[in-house]
Amino acid sequence: MKDKSNREIKHIRFSITSKCNYNCIYCDQEGFIPKTSELTVEEITKLCKILAEILNVTRIKFTGGEPLCREEIIQIIKNVADLHLYKDISITTNGFLLFNKAEELYKAGLNRINVSLCSLIPEVYKKIYGSDSLKEVLKGLKKAKEVGFNSIKLNFVVMKGLNDNELESMLEFCSKNGYILQLIELHKVSDSVGGNGEFYEKYHLDLKPIVEDLESKSKKIKIRGSMQNRKVLTLANSAIVETIVPSHEFCMGCTKLRVGCDGNLFGCLYRSDLGKNIKDAIRNHHSLSKYEQIVKQVVDSREPYY
Repeated sequence: MKDKSNREIKHIRFSITSKCNYNCIYCDQEGFIPKTSELTVEEITKLCKILAEILNVTRIKFTGGEPLCREEIIQIIKNVADLHLYKDISITTNGFLLFNKAEELYKAGLNRINVSLCSLIPEVYKKIYGSDSLKEVLKGLKKAKEVGFNSIKLNFVVMKGLNDNELESMLEFCSKNGYILQLIELHKVSDSVGGNGEFYEKYHLDLKPIVEDLESKSKKIKIRGSMQNRKVLTLANSAIVETIVPSHEFCMGCTKLRVGCDGNLFGCLYRSDLGKNIKDAIRNHHSLSKYEQIVKQVVDSREPYY
């Protein structure tokens, strides 16, 4: 299914809870604030099946809040894996609970993990995340690799005057441990969740010069055309860097449909207000054509933000 800008939906980003054990200073709340209760495990499973059948998607990422705070996270992953409709099931997590859950997640059918890691300095880490837990996160990363995850990405949001001096150490850390570094430019928070203009002005750093410098040092550059036209750079030390920089080109490469933990479907991080809640339809056991009508309405509302 394509939107009015001829962008095909290829990826589902599904928030399964708004609960979180961190208090990150740059939190964007996944672009929405839930208005009703969370979907049940059965409703999540059913919606994942519906979306796969309607959109013919094979990739899904579970988020929060913090997805590992959802008590039934292992069951959710297993249920979706058992559908045999998704070839790529991933989560994005702060990593605090990863050490205890990594093996169960792997056995349940999870394919990949993204871990938010904006600093390797304990004091800076605590300032960013509101949690003095860097050691636990590093233990979790190590455990994830040990149990079999071979595609682990670290989300590094660069903030001026806070962690922008850590790029080299992060690159070295990723190269040494075989992690992929996702270099992320700080973006404004959606008006739907209150915005953060003052914070953005204080900490935003234009990543263009940094990306250009990395490109000049890269032995290989490719564009992920199916994922927001992101650049993937392979450096001389074999470190892999994926760049996430908000722009018109970035938006034009967006193939994502978002699902809020309360069943709200929406097409853009900044426009959850254009979404449509599908929970009632699921609970009333409508036909696939009814779900398709709801999904198409949301997909048609998508337009490039930049």
